[in-house]
Amino acid sequence: MAAELQRTNPAELLYAEDFAEMSLIEGRRGLRRRPLWEFEIDTARQQLNLQFGTRDLVGFGVENAPRGLCAAGCLLQYAKDTQRTTLPHIRSITMEREQDSIIMDAATRRNLEITQNLAGGAENTLASVLDCTVTPMGSRMLKRWLHMPVRDTRVLLERQQTIGALQDFTAGLQPVLRQVGDLERILARLALRTARPRDLARMRHAFQQLPELRAQLETVDSAPVQALREKMGEFAELRDLLERAIIDTPPVLVRDGGVIASGYNEELDEWRALADGATDYLERLEVRERERTGLDTLKVGFNAVHGYYIQISLGKAIWHPSTTCVARR
Repeated sequence: MAAELQRTNPAELLYAEDFAEMSLIEGRRGLRRRPLWEFEIDTARQQLNLQFGTRDLVGFGVENAPRGLCAAGCLLQYAKDTQRTTLPHIRSITMEREQDSIIMDAATRRNLEITQNLAGGAENTLASVLDCTVTPMGSRMLKRWLHMPVRDTRVLLERQQTIGALQDFTAGLQPVLRQVGDLERILARLALRTARPRDLARMRHAFQQLPELRAQLETVDSAPVQALREKMGEFAELRDLLERAIIDTPPVLVRDGGVIASGYNEELDEWRALADGATDYLERLEVRERERTGLDTLKVGFNAVHGYYIQISLGKAIWHPSTTCVARR
């Protein structure tokens, strides 16, 4: 367990009320004590089957991993509790097997300085030397690969050949990839319904890079790259929607207003025109109501207390009882 904690370095760590090996986790950040029932196997199976819409978990290959299922069930419950929403984007579960990767204990990982040097920093580590990625997504994936080196020679050769095939294309690919940004995190916020207007603008900008990215990958002589290219969608319909619906530079928060582009919704455009021309509208309304009532002292105005109002003198209101106006002294 110590080696796994060193590898994953979790921001939060869930443990049961009766956890007996506290010495392994003492001093770690983000410790979260959870009730025993969240780690019960029956509760976990029920939670996971409900989440995936399945009757059992055999198809995921995790049915015979009770400890893993208990941990997954607790984690899913914790995520639902903290996010206060359903998690429809979580649709599957996979298990990392020890035989698939090289096992390194905590001391080995620390001494190898994979992503953290002996002083606790990130300078002069293996990751810092190898990381030439231009997106946060690529950087995170590289670090996962370094912390979990695979044993499968087929996977290793495929990665090696793919990197070799892409070497001559980096000058053209990297500027395009740099514009994609952290699409992974944006999609996570969208799934949790915590995305902000600028996340939508960044996602639109990322989608706008996909046609150029697919075009550049077309000439790469690599079967894995071409397989990836075929799976890579361009999301033209969604991109078009975002281009029509969201302004070029939206505000930070929705409540700041002005997120939706002009021309996207006719009714919204009408309300905006009314709001922008409110002064002219009130002046026209005042003239019309004066002519209708015959009250030349009638006024139309606005304040923070009453909102919009029509004002006439008290004497005129008594003289003209049918008028539906606010009388003011």
